[in-house]
Amino acid sequence: MSIYKFFVITIYGISCLACASSKDVVYLQDIKVNERIKTECEYKTVIHADDLLSIIVSCDDIEAALPFNTPMIGLGKEVSSGNQQSVQGYLVDKKGCIDFPVLGKLQVDGISRNELAEVLKEKLSGYLKNPIVTIQFLNFKVTVLGEVKSPGSYKVNSERVSILDALGMAGDLQINAKRKNVLVMREEGDAKVFTRVDLTSSELVHSPFFYLQQNDVIYVEPNKGRIAGGNASTLLPYILSSVSTFVAVLALILR
Repeated sequence: MSIYKFFVITIYGISCLACASSKDVVYLQDIKVNERIKTECEYKTVIHADDLLSIIVSCDDIEAALPFNTPMIGLGKEVSSGNQQSVQGYLVDKKGCIDFPVLGKLQVDGISRNELAEVLKEKLSGYLKNPIVTIQFLNFKVTVLGEVKSPGSYKVNSERVSILDALGMAGDLQINAKRKNVLVMREEGDAKVFTRVDLTSSELVHSPFFYLQQNDVIYVEPNKGRIAGGNASTLLPYILSSVSTFVAVLALILR
């Protein structure tokens, strides 16, 4: 075999290795067009210790509801309508309780935001006429690490966020990410729960980790080629260019 043919075959082999198989990178690849899949796991976000809750109480008589609301906190920056303000939240303590005005200590961990709203409405009905309770999480966030374009912690305005939503916020996975073995870490009480999910399978939507909880951490591993090659994928275009130039020069010499 001539040197010229050897280098041509070498370049072709490198190019083939640089291409990832669609089976390794396509999400939910076994789902058929127009297929409807009903998830087996019920989506429910419950309150945990260290959650920060915004609880706003209103009723027909606005002044009567004032004692049941925390004061507004000024942020120190003026806007067109005056000083910018935010609501002071209720921090859930280590025992899963909040200290609510007039009502005192309330056990809130393990129940959903809507369930807590119903509990408060029942307790407040003795003080207010037609009470309305609005509750939101102020510190709901998820963290995405590993082979994604923009790793970091992301605040979520809505408590309904899927693992695909979180990866989208992080700019999606890198081409050299391992999609079949994504690690998700979750806090449940004093315990840490770990699981692995396959982003390429439709079974993902049935996982209790498809919808994320507050403070979940997602870690995306690099594939074997990324580990073995280090930053070779970044240097590959320069390597191919150098080899191509060398082969062209060699061909002129051997002509």
